[in-house]
Formats: sequence, structure tokens, C-alpha cells
Amino acid sequence: MTEATKTIKVLVADDSPTALRSVCDYLEFAGGFEIVGTASDGLNAVQLASKRKPDLVLLDLSMPRVNGLEAAKQIRLSSPHLRVIIFSELNGLSIADECRRNGADSFVHKSHLPDHLLPEIERLFSGDHGAPRPSDN
Repeated sequence: MTEATKTIKVLVADDSPTALRSVCDYLEFAGGFEIVGTASDGLNAVQLASKRKPDLVLLDLSMPRVNGLEAAKQIRLSSPHLRVIIFSELNGLSIADECRRNGADSFVHKSHLPDHLLPEIERLFSGDHGAPRPSDN
């Protein structure tokens, strides 16, 4: 993100403490992001999204209590303006399509996060809501 760009408030949810910290560290290193909350399950992510008012929610697909698909759906219902990206170790176009049908703006495979996450965020916040990049292969 450039200095001229406003800071994007981000909520990150992943049940793996290592993955959660890695994503947060990556965004903080990239600059232009403020981590406004973290969650280790989908239910907590939904609750924090309502309280913390992030601009972007990053959700792991497989989480306890409420999975990423259901969390995206609930977040989208209560806060339709929020951008939602789901990430997962699972792969395939059908998974990416299912994520989008449940309210996510995009899907990024975890192995592609370093290369595809920032471009996807930039695409979502630039107003380009056309076809997402194929980052799920």
C-alpha cells in the first residue's frame, strides 16, 4: 500500500496461532494496515467484526465453532460494506466459488498468500470488483 492510501483496518481469523501471527506480521510489514482484532474461531470473528468495524476481514476456511463460510455469510449480512477474503489449504475452483457464494469477495490459497494477498486487497479497495484473480490454483 502506498503512503497516500488510507490505512485499511483488518480483522484476521485463523485457528492456527502460527498462521494467525504470520498473516498479521505480513500485513504489518507491508504497511498501510492496522490489525484491529484477531480471532481463533469463526464465531469470535463474527462478533469482533461487529464491534471493531474493520474494513477487511481475512478468514480461514476451517475454524472451530463457526467455519469461514458461515462466518463470511453472517458478517456480510450484518455489515455488507466489509470486504471479506477467505484463505485455506484446500484447493480448487469449486472451493473458491463456494466461498464467493457465501459472501466472500475473494479466496486465496494459503500457499499463495505471500504473492496474491496484497494484489487481491488492492483490487478490492480500488473499486475493481470484476473477476477475481485465479489465486486458488
